[in-house]
Amino acid sequence: MTPSNLLKLCLFLFCGLGMSSLSARAESLVADMSDRVIKISSNFTGSNIVVFGMIERDGATVARGEPYDLVVVVRGWNQTIVSRRKERVVGVWINNKRELYPNAPNFYVLSSTRKLEDIAHPEILAKMQLGTDYLLLPSGEGVASEEREPDPFRMAALRLKRNAGLYRDDLSSVAFLNDSLFRTTVDIPANVRVGRYDVTVHLFRGGALLSSVTQPLNIAKTGFEQLTFSLARNNSFIYGVLCVAMAMFMGWFAGVVFRRN
Repeated sequence: MTPSNLLKLCLFLFCGLGMSSLSARAESLVADMSDRVIKISSNFTGSNIVVFGMIERDGATVARGEPYDLVVVVRGWNQTIVSRRKERVVGVWINNKRELYPNAPNFYVLSSTRKLEDIAHPEILAKMQLGTDYLLLPSGEGVASEEREPDPFRMAALRLKRNAGLYRDDLSSVAFLNDSLFRTTVDIPANVRVGRYDVTVHLFRGGALLSSVTQPLNIAKTGFEQLTFSLARNNSFIYGVLCVAMAMFMGWFAGVVFRRN
């Protein structure tokens, strides 16, 4: 073996040992939820889930001076949001201009241990879309929030989502029970849509992301509401026929009951 090849082999082994040592020292997350399925009935007024977990460390974990930070995100599926501006034309208010925002979550709730800008750099927050202030940004946007030019269409779209309770930041709502155990409560509003949601827990320390864990959360109708929802969505023709037949029967029945002798 030539000296150059021997040097390359040593460097390769050194890098491999270094990477394995770093992975052995890395912290990991174990997280779970109080409920994985939220059932919606006719009297549903909202619910909540408790997200809890533990930070696992081994004996080789590097001691760090900075505290741990946690960010819990409950996020729905992506959709396209249309933001319109009304303008008065010849005395009539019409929708004149609009902006489209693709890949916007239909639902987004964030909980954290403290202010997001104290946890990570705004560039990282924008890249990971952590916080409602970092949603609906152009693709590849990495400018800090205070340095971006204000977009009135984006601000209006965020305001409407926040007012509806579908976008929310609950800062300083994640509590540590001891050095490694944590928990937080996430409120689910009554106007949430049926479907699958992702609950992701991010672990930060010193502005760096150490670990992330994602768990699914399903929101589903139950009882008669689930039956009618499934029938209307999967068998629309049968659902329409049944609705027409029921309307005809109720009309006939009302005529019989209130018929004058």
